[in-house]
Amino acid sequence: MTGYALPIQRLIKELGKLPGIGEKTATRLATFILRASPEDARKLADSIVEVKSKIRFCSACFNLAEGDLCEICMDH
Repeated sequence: MTGYALPIQRLIKELGKLPGIGEKTATRLATFILRASPEDARKLADSIVEVKSKIRFCSACFNLAEGDLCEICMDH
């Protein structure tokens, strides 16, 4: 990862933490993000933050849910 500016190194390191993503793929993803429009990069960042703030595990079945229960468990 040497030879890259520090912000790019940080991005590659963070992307490399994703399952199945090695350093090569993380570098490709970082390059893709770098070449994306600022609007597209912001949308990606915003969607990650939104998922982290709004999505949790269903208290009944541990499926992904926006509230306490997922849509399946809410359907009586």
